[in-house]
Amino acid sequence: MILLERQTSETQKMLEALVQRLPISNSKYTLYCEHLRRLQAGFAGEQFVDAKWLELDLPFPHYFLHDFQTMNDFGSTHQMDTVFLCPHFLLILEIKNITGKLSYDASFAQLTRTTADDTVEGMTDPFLQLERHVVWMKRLLQKERIDLPVLHAVVLATKNGILTKGFDGLPIFHVAGLRFYLQKWMERHQPRVRVDLLRFANLLLSLQTKLKKEVEVPFKEIVKGVLCPQCGSGQRLKYHYKKWICPRCGLVDRDALIRSLEEYRLLVGQQVTNRSFREFFGIDSPDLAYKLMQQLPLKAEGVKKHRKYWIKE
Repeated sequence: MILLERQTSETQKMLEALVQRLPISNSKYTLYCEHLRRLQAGFAGEQFVDAKWLELDLPFPHYFLHDFQTMNDFGSTHQMDTVFLCPHFLLILEIKNITGKLSYDASFAQLTRTTADDTVEGMTDPFLQLERHVVWMKRLLQKERIDLPVLHAVVLATKNGILTKGFDGLPIFHVAGLRFYLQKWMERHQPRVRVDLLRFANLLLSLQTKLKKEVEVPFKEIVKGVLCPQCGSGQRLKYHYKKWICPRCGLVDRDALIRSLEEYRLLVGQQVTNRSFREFFGIDSPDLAYKLMQQLPLKAEGVKKHRKYWIKE
């Protein structure tokens, strides 16, 4: 049973909205695009591994929490790609969708990737990340007086990630090996019949905290207005007879207003005023802005000139 579904991160959504509205000439445009590409590749890899789980026959109670995020007592964050609970053990997975020749030096806690053009890139040590998560999870289990082994592994979502030296004895494998390792771990660890898995899984669910990584938004430079989703390149829609129409491709976009409000939320924030609405949506008339805002899921506070709106969750 999946208790926590995997969803596109707020950071990825922010970057998707930003790249759509930022001129290519901006000095950081390429940087934002690369950041977005990495997030999209990582998310695709996680979804691919999720699909592989569905192919497995698991004839016992089990629970998944995908992209589990929380904070410890010291204010540090934990982000676990997948937490899998079953009567035999609790498993924490770190999923990597990376290509190239991978090498690991434990003495320096250094993971490196050599690309096809022989470029060497340093990467965050996934084993140290997992060890942090394991320590936190073991403390929580101990606090709840639950006897359940905590396992961890790095899963490569693509066969084009080639493991070379330094990985001997470490918990890392390609996703094709998921069935093999799961069977191996089950044979090694006997099921705990007295463990209330669902209670502990729900406890984890209650500790879920959405962690938002801030993205610097150059608001003055982004293209304002309601943009055409088909044309791209900052093409603005025109509001004509209560319809949003693209003068270039002729699209009549019925979702234009609500989609642009979501982009506002991502790039500007939850609070909206008539003025900020007009500036972002590219509208001159305060009266038209007011009428359009009445169509949106906004909560109003204050009166007249002091009125502010909040985007409902």
